[in-house]
Amino acid sequence: MSRREIVVPGELLAKNKESGENTYRKGNSVFSKIYGFKEEREDYVEVLPANIKYSPSNGDKVIGIVEDVNFNNWYLDINCPYDARLAVEQHPTYIESGELESHLKIGDTVIVEVTEVDKDMNINVKMNEEGLKKIKEGRLIEISPSKVPRVIGKDASMISMLKRESNCNIYVGQNGRIWINGEREKAEKVKEAIKIIEEKAHTSGLTDKIKNFMQN
Repeated sequence: MSRREIVVPGELLAKNKESGENTYRKGNSVFSKIYGFKEEREDYVEVLPANIKYSPSNGDKVIGIVEDVNFNNWYLDINCPYDARLAVEQHPTYIESGELESHLKIGDTVIVEVTEVDKDMNINVKMNEEGLKKIKEGRLIEISPSKVPRVIGKDASMISMLKRESNCNIYVGQNGRIWINGEREKAEKVKEAIKIIEEKAHTSGLTDKIKNFMQN
């Protein structure tokens, strides 16, 4: 069981433990690099940034959930403090004004690409290119956006291995949402593996360890 408390830069976190993310070591002591939440495990300690929500950038491909609809736009929760706007002209199908809910309704899940983020955090996205679509089946899980690169792996090594070992379709959004679609037991195994990756992101040789987990 982990313990979580707010810490500040330079604060002593633990002794005789491995140094995880956003920490540094002096001798046998581990200190915080940032202001955030202490996450202490059996063998290591790390600090989660106080703001662990996703921060969007142009070109990011993310998984959004429809929160609101009006005559010409859908508004999506993209795991960010601000909603993203999907304009009707950015949908792959021609839709008459006022008929948006016949294509995407509140609660629907979509893969979209961020096209604009202005200084006031007005976020625009599109869905009219290959690979961007409505998700109709499978399951959705969430991890910390900061752990997304570890789930993908160097040269996509981790995500490719997960797909190969499970025979599941897996899509990792830059906003920390991951879609898994496949045989129920295998999809559940992928879900468990991703949670292990999130918890053990700081360890070396993780791809081989997760491969062994998937094969057993």
